Amino acid sequence: MNRLVAPAVLLLVASVRASAGNVDHAAQGQVYFFVGPIAATYAGPPPNWGLRINTGLGGEVHFYRGLGMGAEVGYARSGSIYQSVGIGSVDLAYHFVSEHSSRIEPFAIGGPSVYFGNGGHTTGFDFGGGLNYWVQKHVAIRFEIRDHAHIGPYEFPGRTGFVAFRFGVTFR
Repeated sequence: MNRLVAPAVLLLVASVRASAGNVDHAAQGQVYFFVGPIAATYAGPPPNWGLRINTGLGGEVHFYRGLGMGAEVGYARSGSIYQSVGIGSVDLAYHFVSEHSSRIEPFAIGGPSVYFGNGGHTTGFDFGGGLNYWVQKHVAIRFEIRDHAHIGPYEFPGRTGFVAFRFGVTFR
């Protein structure tokens, strides 16, 4: 019986791999990291003067013609270290791909987020867009504008949201 199971498994794996090779839109993925200034905060007093930064990393899996799902974890700081928050999000992404190979790949992204730190947490959402400029087959420079909004009692230091300009690198 064991002598029949191993060849059957090998045959099944080989047929799945062969059929996957014929799919036009096979799943692809990207990972990225970013850093950038927080450009604006809203629904609160102006922040104190200090380093206002958003940084983090994320990844996406593209499963159909530029449509994909992703996850991201990051950090935002507005003013002092006591005005900081961790961010986790799960996003839906759409990369505007063309039939012709292009170095410029614009995208839109957004989804629910969790904001945590400073003794509390809340939920919210993020949305934005940007572009990847592919300098090599597997490496791109990433530029993005992302708006983060909180929905709940825990506020990002007296604010309910912020907008960040993010610069980074994408790998596929």
